[in-house]
Amino acid sequence: MDSRYRPKIFLSALFILSSLYMGGTKAYPSKIIPKPHEHIDQVTLTLFSQNYSKAKGIPNNIFIAKLQGNKKIYDKHNKLYSALYGTLKSELSLNVSKLNYKVTRNSCLFPNSLLPAADTILESGINEYTADLIKSLELYRFCKAAAIPLIHYKEQPRRTGSLYICNLIPMVKCTYQISIDINTDDPKSFIELNSPGSKLTIQKINNSIVLKSYFKDSSEDDSSEDIRSETICIGNAAERSDFEITFDGCNKTNTICTKDGNCIVTPFYNTNRQRLPYIDFSNGYIKITSFIMGKGTYLDVDVYSIKQTTDRKFITAIGSNRMLAFGLDGPHVRNTTEQGIRYLNSKKHKGTIWFDIELLEQCSETDLEYLRNLVINDSWDVGVHYSKELNSFPLEQAYKIMDKGYSYVYEKIWRKPTSWCSMRNRDTVTHAIYAYENLGMFWRNGDSGIHAENTVGNLDDDTWEWWETASKAGMVHPVFTHELDLDPAINYSISRSKFQNWVDNYDSNNISIVSFYEYGQISRNTYHASFENLKYTEHSILFDAHTNGAAALVNVNINAGKNTQVFDSTSEKFLSYNLEDDDSITFWVENNHAYNISNI
Repeated sequence: MDSRYRPKIFLSALFILSSLYMGGTKAYPSKIIPKPHEHIDQVTLTLFSQNYSKAKGIPNNIFIAKLQGNKKIYDKHNKLYSALYGTLKSELSLNVSKLNYKVTRNSCLFPNSLLPAADTILESGINEYTADLIKSLELYRFCKAAAIPLIHYKEQPRRTGSLYICNLIPMVKCTYQISIDINTDDPKSFIELNSPGSKLTIQKINNSIVLKSYFKDSSEDDSSEDIRSETICIGNAAERSDFEITFDGCNKTNTICTKDGNCIVTPFYNTNRQRLPYIDFSNGYIKITSFIMGKGTYLDVDVYSIKQTTDRKFITAIGSNRMLAFGLDGPHVRNTTEQGIRYLNSKKHKGTIWFDIELLEQCSETDLEYLRNLVINDSWDVGVHYSKELNSFPLEQAYKIMDKGYSYVYEKIWRKPTSWCSMRNRDTVTHAIYAYENLGMFWRNGDSGIHAENTVGNLDDDTWEWWETASKAGMVHPVFTHELDLDPAINYSISRSKFQNWVDNYDSNNISIVSFYEYGQISRNTYHASFENLKYTEHSILFDAHTNGAAALVNVNINAGKNTQVFDSTSEKFLSYNLEDDDSITFWVENNHAYNISNI
């Protein structure tokens, strides 16, 4: 949220002397009277807003980055794809009233008239290249359902990259208002828009702009899932399209509405996100990917504005776009992680350690003391990394492995684990349901975790090209790695110099690196947090805050003045706050604390 930071520092003794204790909070003596609020007609709270007609340059929170995946496979087939279909190029620019994301395709081996035939040949599996692609069953099934050539869907984003708009606010419930336009020279071309939990395609068909929202059915048998879609016209092809996407992390749905009032409601795309046993919250970004199909040579996407809102209450709990969830698998031997951990701690960052049972068994008592100190004194969080691939076992046996691993980590580290994963991330939402309902742990993996962007959840040297760009833009995406101190790093780990660069990039964006549990609970507080004993006095407002145990960021809908103060009556401390553009204030509250806002 755009805001002006205004620290308020006063002597608490002066406040205490001039106040009375009343109803669990400290208040200036006055008669309790209802006080109407000037913003009472504002039923929505703006969390994020960018109107590109007013921008003087491309905002720092917007970037294009490529998800290349396995570089060996990419290098092997890059020349072949470019020779057959031409070289692809993406550009980002800011025109008079819009952000323009342009993808072009130049000359290729085949005449344009033969490109559809080339698609057919490669899709038939004759070429070794396509046989390799079809190994990705997930992509194959989606492309079959959407009638999209697999080779283009797999390969084009590696060459053009995707457009990311980040710094949005994690929320359990919120609405994204989007205004865009697309232009292309082939009607088969389309864009994919990924808002949290969604997989949407937008395409110009005849004189209309048509949006399809895809989703898997909720069958518990992943092998029998069908991919379905709902379709809605979001505008006329001659005009820009204005539409809304409402994210609901309680019901696990997205609702798409047009400006004329038509709506469709679809479940989240992935069943592992639909079936989570706890409330979900939105990711902090929107992603747009262009696909040039058929004989097309260009696809223009004009983004006019993006706005994120939520229902407003007098006190509204909101998420923070200044936090990034991070953790380590292992722990690997100290000479491969200790310097990186020390670097994080020196900048007041922390994370989660997913303790691998087999590695933990090899730790000396000195190593255990070091690890306990990280948890107890440096506030690192505890997770479990199961040493087995849970998918390899019958469910009952997998559950026993999970119970045993949880107990072992608790016994050795003296803190209850709050999240979990398994060897090579071979686990499912069925395991996640058991872990949450029986052990109180949240799942690290899946579409709501490190697999939101499928190939970058592991911070390592292979994904560094993407993360270097993303971290400079302040991109928030859950991430883990293994080793931090070697240069160059081993597979699935990050080199020391790159890791420090990564940390510094988030520091420069004023983003704190935290544990998965802290990030998740603060985001879930946008639903869980409640506020009671609300009282208005002549010059102050009093309330009690109740959360899920973690801190909550709250916006209080007042007209703050230059002398407004926020006082935590439980800890007897004055608090800093952000003064927002509408003169409301935003600050952090703790569970079971009482607050007094005075001089309003």
